[in-house]
Amino acid sequence: MSVWDKIKDALTTDDAEAAAEAQQEAEQAQAEADKAKVEAQARADEARRKADEAANKAGLPTATDEEKAQADQARQDAEAEAQKAQEESAEADRKADERAQRALEKANARKEKRQEARQEAREERQEERQEARQDAREAAHADDVYTVKSGDTLSEIGARHGVDYHVLARVNNIDNPDLIFPGQKIRIPK
Repeated sequence: MSVWDKIKDALTTDDAEAAAEAQQEAEQAQAEADKAKVEAQARADEARRKADEAANKAGLPTATDEEKAQADQARQDAEAEAQKAQEESAEADRKADERAQRALEKANARKEKRQEARQEAREERQEERQEARQDAREAAHADDVYTVKSGDTLSEIGARHGVDYHVLARVNNIDNPDLIFPGQKIRIPK
């Protein structure tokens, strides 16, 4: 599986931007590696060409010992340049893989961070819902309070709120249901 496939597998559709960024990073690293390979190969080819020219020249019956030595040196230089080109190519591939791996790690870190944020948001919403339910339960069980006005009777207050006046008297510790006062607070049970 290629590095890009790993990057794609690590990301979800929500992470399209991170995937595009990681892909761009991997493609750029691969392009740089390919360029380094081409340049190294060109240098190796040029060294081989020079070595071949020197060898052809050295192969002539009129070639001097110095020309033959130059041909041997050119062959050695060409081999060294080819080896160097292979090493540079391998180094370019390694760097491209490292950059792609860093892009993958960065994308994964962003994905993980978003998942953590989503989880925190879910937990906060859950807590808010539980608090709202608790508040609703408390409000449902809370008694209403009515302030007595001049001319009110306990039986009229009870009738308005759908509660028997005997229950109102008992809940509010009223010994004489006929004796209430303006401004007095009457709890109305639910």
